[in-house]
Amino acid sequence: MKNSVAAKGAMAQRLPERIVGRPDFGNLALRLRSVLIFAPPVFAAIYFGSPWFDAIVVIAGLLMLWEWANLCSGGEFSLLGWLMEAGLAVCLFSIYVSQPVVSVTLIAAATGLVVGIAGVRRHQDPARLALGVLLVGAFCVAFLLLRASPGAGRDLTIWLVLAVWFTDAGGYFFGVTIGGPKLAPRISPKKTWAGLGGGVLLAVIWSSVWLSWIGGREIFLVLAAAVCVAVLAQLGDLSVSAVKRRFGVKHSSGLIPGHGGVLDRLDGMLFTGPAVAFVLVLSDKGLI
Repeated sequence: MKNSVAAKGAMAQRLPERIVGRPDFGNLALRLRSVLIFAPPVFAAIYFGSPWFDAIVVIAGLLMLWEWANLCSGGEFSLLGWLMEAGLAVCLFSIYVSQPVVSVTLIAAATGLVVGIAGVRRHQDPARLALGVLLVGAFCVAFLLLRASPGAGRDLTIWLVLAVWFTDAGGYFFGVTIGGPKLAPRISPKKTWAGLGGGVLLAVIWSSVWLSWIGGREIFLVLAAAVCVAVLAQLGDLSVSAVKRRFGVKHSSGLIPGHGGVLDRLDGMLFTGPAVAFVLVLSDKGLI
């Protein structure tokens, strides 16, 4: 009974495949309502920065780990889930009392610790369970560092968040209306190459406008950044989809109507955030 109740919160019911060329307007309306509710406080937090943005990142990270622990454990949030949450909290707290490299080291240590304890407790897939600590931890640290970056932190964070969202929107609308060959049928049967192309196109248009407006002069670098972000966003989406498929779960939870869970909404940022933060660190050190 406990597992079934938890599963209802952590796993959405299976839905029939969407027919190409016929958008699911009911689901689209839910998506739009959710965006109208959640987008304003998110962008207000990005604009004003710490502590509001920090709070949103930490809350999102803890919720994503809760969802990850549930989907990897049959809908049951056990001791391992609490261990993952505690590990993430320690990693994020360390950002405010030490150098970021310490946080990265703690994320790696927490990942290894979860693998070891999950193995001892005979979890069905210790490596995938612990992978959540690594991905979510890197996501949180990257966005906290990115927004706190002097000068362009706010503008870069707005660019990145909307670039990923435009990639998602392009993938959804172009995939539904055009259809065509599947991008990764074994992992995510609804995604198409047309959707990927549409996502890249919208990300490029958005990046060209925004980065040029805030002072970007190298158009080829802007276009390259947009394409890389769009591709990494799609890889993040597919990676989480592969984990969900491994455990027979459609959505990470039902927290966000029309979208599923927080992890479903932010999976495209799991790779893009760390990648942009890494490039930013190299730039500050004069390495690129």
